[in-house]
Amino acid sequence: MIETKVLSKRALAYGIALAAAGMTANSMAESFSIEEVIVTAQKRAQTLQEVPVAVSAFSEDFMARAGVEDVRGLVAMTPGFAGASEDSYIDGMSMRGISTNDFGIGGDPSIAMFQDGFWLGRNGGVQNAYFDIERVEVVKGPQATLFGRNAIAGAVSVTTNKPVDEFEGKIGLGLAEENHRELTATINIPLTEKLYFRGSVYGMENDGWLENLQGGDDFGFHKNSGTRLALRYAGDTVDATITASYEDREQNSSIYWDATNNIGLNTPKNKANSNLLGEDAIDEGEIASVVANVEVELRDDLSLTSITGWKTFNHRYLEDNDGNPLPISELLLDNSVEYISQEFRLNGETEKVTWFAGISAYEETIESTLGYNYNEDELCAAISRTETADFPGGPVPDCSNPGFWQDYWGGGAAPAPGETLANAQEYMLDEVNSNGWGVYGDATLHVDDALDITYGVRYTEDTKKMTMASPDTGGWLGNNILNLGPLAEVSETETWDEITHRLAANYQLNEDIAFYASYSQGYKSGGFGSFGVDAAGTPDAFDPETVDSYEVGTKTQWLEGRLNFNAALYHFTYDDMQLTHYATTGYADVENIGEAEVTGIEMDLRYLPAENVDIYFAASYQDSEVGDETELRALGVCVVCEGNQLPLAPKATAALMVTYTIPVESGEFYATFENQYSAKQYSDLDNSDVTAQDRWSEIHLRFGYDSAEDWSVKLWVENVASDEHFERAWNQEGYGFNNLQTWTSRPRTVGVNFDMSF
Repeated sequence: MIETKVLSKRALAYGIALAAAGMTANSMAESFSIEEVIVTAQKRAQTLQEVPVAVSAFSEDFMARAGVEDVRGLVAMTPGFAGASEDSYIDGMSMRGISTNDFGIGGDPSIAMFQDGFWLGRNGGVQNAYFDIERVEVVKGPQATLFGRNAIAGAVSVTTNKPVDEFEGKIGLGLAEENHRELTATINIPLTEKLYFRGSVYGMENDGWLENLQGGDDFGFHKNSGTRLALRYAGDTVDATITASYEDREQNSSIYWDATNNIGLNTPKNKANSNLLGEDAIDEGEIASVVANVEVELRDDLSLTSITGWKTFNHRYLEDNDGNPLPISELLLDNSVEYISQEFRLNGETEKVTWFAGISAYEETIESTLGYNYNEDELCAAISRTETADFPGGPVPDCSNPGFWQDYWGGGAAPAPGETLANAQEYMLDEVNSNGWGVYGDATLHVDDALDITYGVRYTEDTKKMTMASPDTGGWLGNNILNLGPLAEVSETETWDEITHRLAANYQLNEDIAFYASYSQGYKSGGFGSFGVDAAGTPDAFDPETVDSYEVGTKTQWLEGRLNFNAALYHFTYDDMQLTHYATTGYADVENIGEAEVTGIEMDLRYLPAENVDIYFAASYQDSEVGDETELRALGVCVVCEGNQLPLAPKATAALMVTYTIPVESGEFYATFENQYSAKQYSDLDNSDVTAQDRWSEIHLRFGYDSAEDWSVKLWVENVASDEHFERAWNQEGYGFNNLQTWTSRPRTVGVNFDMSF
């Protein structure tokens, strides 16, 4: 968690802490320097120069000026973070090359997300809207001792604004193309000398922007609303806040583009071609949570923190996952999730040692329907087009063709025309019951005024029970996509545990230059595939994955505090990486695919060359390599992949932001130029160009006026050049499925925002 000292609106807006370089500018007229950031990433107050952790931080005003509405808006601005997704999933996100592409319910995300210290969860319920947010921190690399849950790749931690002891409020309005309307309102009321209330509401709605050649409303719409209510007691030794949140979200599911066009289509990259029209391709969720944060000062050198949280969400999702207008296949996911956790942490310090120790426990229940809708005749025809070697007579038009049953299915009588199902439904009925606990601690020895040495350790235990069943479709093809046949209810329980360590040193060479080095171990529990069973007919378990991470870095200040330059070099080995791939029949399977290595460097620079000019530049480069391919080829995960780049891990990313400010008597005008860049990204271990995303670059322009009377107006233009690129892809060619790109980029969009505080 990070506390930022801010003295000007311009500094707030562009005070970014990236790659352990979070600095915000003082009022230029006063000191013409960059102000330090106070961090508590190691659960105690330190300057960022002292912390041997790579961390990025974003203030509320920065996110408002940059149009950041949720975690997707932070990805391109954070070195080593990639994979913003148009839908509500995080299965395309990666941090330093580590990703979780499992869209089922039996595994856990590699990038953990927290709000006010509480774990936000998984796909469909984790991308909360950012409104009335104090700050967001992105902590990179394995995090075992900093949070109540493990975070093998890193963590995104959101801190909401607490109620305070003064009456205040704010309101924000936004309008943009595609009939975009947005409203945010907050009120803070002190009820007594020590009891305060804060309430916020958020609403956003817009039409779609991606034309479907089959007609219907354009894809890309949003209908989001949220409410957050907080009550705080701020006593002499107790500071307690209870926060209740609710969010209702509707938007489109993933929209696919058929890269192979194997049915003779010629779909432009900026169009869709789907049999699901408009809001039929749905991604909707209802999310509710209650979180209680209590801090107790036991004595001057000892404090107790308690974080209690409850969350539930329902998520319904339907996508056309064949990427063309034929009703070949539609993926359905309908999840109901309930999660509860408790964390206690003690913080203490002596003259030579600063320490904390914590214990946490959680329970989670997920009930889910996952599967496919399809037209049997269209699926038979699609199979014949994608499995050409098995159809010597060429593609068949439907299931009634005898060649399908003799040449491919292995015999049997063909149905008469019209006897197949036009809407076959093949589902898994899954339930996951999970619980786990961990105990962890961290101690820092202050060797002298310049050198700190930190050691941390964590023990984690996770237990999961997966229960599965698959009703009979009643069709001619049977339960064929999941390759199970009708499945009576089966269940399996597994427990995994691990001890992980962290060792770090920080050396303050002088007031302006510090060096750090760290070694940390990361762990993510095993789980179960959501779409199939093993050879014994029980839920198919996969093993935990682990990471050994090494990092060195430097944090520096120059030119009397007007220039910050920071860099981090890291290397890690990744064992038993969990990866979702498509099995021979087309269902999504999760496998441990062995070892991978990643070496990377991240840097950021913040420079104030003049009182009214603010330059920020951040970049990352990573070299990832897949290990021995022998086992991977046996699993059918790849053909030739040894030494290849990891999926969803572009080699290079960069962000540039330049702000020019013109002070006037009544406030200040500003103009900002932003450029975001990503190198080529692959979607599979074979590094196939068919499903790769080409390098891309987007330019955003923002012009605004901040009044001294607590109001502001901003005009913005995003993706000025309408750069076209896809966000990711799925490799699943065969058994009627095609290699598919996902969501082309949003074209140039113009909007305006008005904000007022009182």
